Amino acid sequence: MARPRTRARKTYEELLAENEEKLKKHTEAVSLLRQEREELLKAKRDEEMQELYAYMQENQLSAGDIIASLQNQSSMEEERAAS
Repeated sequence: MARPRTRARKTYEELLAENEEKLKKHTEAVSLLRQEREELLKAKRDEEMQELYAYMQENQLSAGDIIASLQNQSSMEEERAAS
């Protein structure tokens, strides 16, 4: 009967090389995921801007009107919080 083969132990250099390869692979994956996240955030922002612009057009509002309204609302909230 043949004896079962035993695995040869890997050297530290081999183990370190494998580890480095795994790190490289995962670093690339993380980089791709971050890039995908940025693209998704940009698409979300564009969609929200389209919604806002459509609302402004429907209600005949300018950017200045929106900003003034938000500033007015903010100052009213600050006054309520102070009293």
